[in-house]
Amino acid sequence: MDKFEQDCDAALGWIARFRSGHVSEGDRQDFALWLASDADHGRAMDAMQNLWDDLGCLAHLPDIDAINAPQAPARRRWLGAGLAIAASALLATVLLPQLQPEPPVRHQFQTALGERRTVTLEDGSQITLNTNTRLSAELGEAQRRVILQEGEAFFEVAPDAGRPFEVTAGSAQITVVGTAFNVLRRDARHSEITVSEGVVRVTEADAPSARAAASEILHANQRLQASPEGFSASAAADVSAQLAWRRGELIAREMPLAQLARELERYQNMRIIVADPAVAALTVSGVFQLDQPLAVLDALERSHNLRVSRYGSHSLQLLPAPQ
Repeated sequence: MDKFEQDCDAALGWIARFRSGHVSEGDRQDFALWLASDADHGRAMDAMQNLWDDLGCLAHLPDIDAINAPQAPARRRWLGAGLAIAASALLATVLLPQLQPEPPVRHQFQTALGERRTVTLEDGSQITLNTNTRLSAELGEAQRRVILQEGEAFFEVAPDAGRPFEVTAGSAQITVVGTAFNVLRRDARHSEITVSEGVVRVTEADAPSARAAASEILHANQRLQASPEGFSASAAADVSAQLAWRRGELIAREMPLAQLARELERYQNMRIIVADPAVAALTVSGVFQLDQPLAVLDALERSHNLRVSRYGSHSLQLLPAPQ
């Protein structure tokens, strides 16, 4: 094999490396040095133009006709010791971005206490964030990924069979292609997934070594609770109460008053204390407006014979009304 054939083989090796998408900064520097070290290296790259055409890169280079013209070798951008350095800079700024996968688009979204917000991603998927929610979204060429750091979010995923949509919430990892579902992080270790349509796969991201990782397939109207102990999935049922927050409503169906108080605390900077066992055991049914939590407490005073005792500006207690 003569020197020019060896140079062509080296040029093909560089093309394959850039095409793989795994190129380090050191690789870029090594390539620039290789290209500038010998004018024949530029000629070898020119000889591989058909391969570059297959990669769709030459269309982005200026003066392609001049590069292809055999009668004007002096005009080739990769020839000449002085132009070799300029060519390496051109490759770094024009060719390499074409050869490597596009970097993922990253977003960070957050809502304040009591706020709800809907965002639309570049792929057409919509995410509705509930109160006090924080998440990051990353869209790449092969995958769409969201990390729910805290709070609650409803996902309406645009179908894309080639790019699965993945949501990580604590120990739960949810994977879909296109569907609608809700994810609530109760705390750092407990999450709840509710499916409104389509099919969702939930896998355990950090199962202890003592047991196999849990995995469940959920269909519409199914729910799953994830905890360090594993998964607990429910049979199909009406999940409208879990999703009513999107309309600014809280639907209570024989809900213990202590649980209702915890739900209301999520939407306001107010601690609601239910210390009396008799009060905590009361159950509540009805539709309540989340944007008016204090009005809900006023209604409870009247309907359940309670008294709201306030402690400063950020605490109150539900007590039995005086007889």
